[in-house]
This record gives sequence, C-alpha cells and structure tokens, in this order.
Amino acid sequence: MLWNTESVPTDDSTVERISRDLGCAGVADDARAVVARAEAVLGYQYDREVLTVAALSLLTRRSRDSRPPLERAAVCETLAMDPETVAEAEAVLAATLQSPADETDIRALRRTVITLQELLSAVEAGRSCAPYRPGSNLVGLDPELARLLEQSLDELDADALERHLERLETDLEMARLGVELYALLEGDTESADDEGDEND
Repeated sequence: MLWNTESVPTDDSTVERISRDLGCAGVADDARAVVARAEAVLGYQYDREVLTVAALSLLTRRSRDSRPPLERAAVCETLAMDPETVAEAEAVLAATLQSPADETDIRALRRTVITLQELLSAVEAGRSCAPYRPGSNLVGLDPELARLLEQSLDELDADALERHLERLETDLEMARLGVELYALLEGDTESADDEGDEND
C-alpha cells in the first residue's frame, strides 16, 4: 500500500526485523500497516520498535490465523524493552481501533464456519447424507445452516455453499479483528494487489 510519505516514515526495516526475530514474519505486512497507522494517529509518542512489538502483540491477540499471542514479558526481555511501555503503547493503540466482537459471537461464527466447511466437503465428495443428522447437535446453530443440514445433499448447490462460506469466513475474521483493524489490513492487501497489477 502507498502511504503518505510526508507523515509516515518509509523505512520498514525495523518492523520486518522484529517480526522475523519474534517468529512473526508471516504477519510483517499486517504489522507494518498497523505501525504506520499508529504513527499517523499517535504521532511519535512511542519509538518504532515499541510500536512494532505493540502491533505484533495486538495482532496475535486478535489473531487472523489462531496463532498464540506473544508473551509480552519474554519478548520485552529479549529485546531489552520496558514491558510497561510496550503494554501502554498496545493499550493506546487498541483504544484507537474498534474492539473485536464478543467471544460468544466469535465462537458461534467459528462453529458455523466449521459446520459449513464440513457440509461443503460432503457435497463435493458426493455423499448422500449431511455430516450431522437432522436435529442432532444443531442447538444454537445458525437457523439457515441448520435448515441446509436437514436437506438432501443432492439438493444443495456446491458453488452457492462456497460463496456463503466465503462470506461467513469474512464475517469471522472481521469479528476477531474488529471492523476497523479488518478494514485496515484488507485495504492494505487490496492496495498491494492493485500495485502489483499496475506493475504487470
């Protein structure tokens, strides 16, 4: 993504180095987007190393990939940082972003996604019976999905199920991250894709 270089530094080596050193290289791009936003919103109240650890801690706590959260105290000891400063920076950063959904809602969405994945797999495998018997284990499940599970599989459209699954997976990721953080990260991904298309 192209950031406003008048207000945001373009040197990302600190973010990439710390992400790599902490075993979080896979979320370096996400961390870079969060750090850039933090610097734009908070100014330079915290140095980039502190903001990077705060961003990585926030990202792993609101994990996109169910990775375990960073152990902040151990990380700060490794990087010779004040854990209280990092915790404060993370709290300030989190306060600028909408909170994730309630954990109960996230669990319900996750259950719906997993159930729909199993249903789609059964349809694609040509099975005749749904992975759940009608009425069993459906308490509290999304009513629309419960209705699908009670239908004969040969009545279901795999493409429609896949589109529905993609929407639910998006809803789940948005619930885990919070709407603002999701929009920031997805916007960064889309801009990077657009930039790549321009260079083709």
